[in-house]
Amino acid sequence: MRQVESSVYGTLSVKEQQIYRFEAGITGLPEIKEYALFPMDDTPFFFLHALEEEVNFILLPAHQAVSEYSFQLNDEVSDMLGLTSPEEVAVMVIVNVTPEQLYVNLLAPILLAPNSLKGCQYIIKDQELPIRHPLLQKEGP
Repeated sequence: MRQVESSVYGTLSVKEQQIYRFEAGITGLPEIKEYALFPMDDTPFFFLHALEEEVNFILLPAHQAVSEYSFQLNDEVSDMLGLTSPEEVAVMVIVNVTPEQLYVNLLAPILLAPNSLKGCQYIIKDQELPIRHPLLQKEGP
């Protein structure tokens, strides 16, 4: 088990099955290739923390953020992630926290393949989707 020091989350114990390899990096951070995925206790949120840098992202499963969110994944990305079917990928959106509102990036989701432990940020080019979509709190029980 590895240890990662985080100024935000403290000392994190990382199991090998939590580590995802991002061959192309994440937009703006192409040199960072390995991140660990952690659930945030008692919430639907996760955080993705770089293993070697002080970089992290808050993530939310896309289906928790918006309904009817879909896009076509090209063969190149499917092959890179080692997918044999679309059900093998977890689609997460990056959460942007501001003092007034939470936003999610619908244009460039994070794709995680638990079977291969590979990930990527996928930029959707055939739809006009917002980078800052307001995250609305669901009403009801």
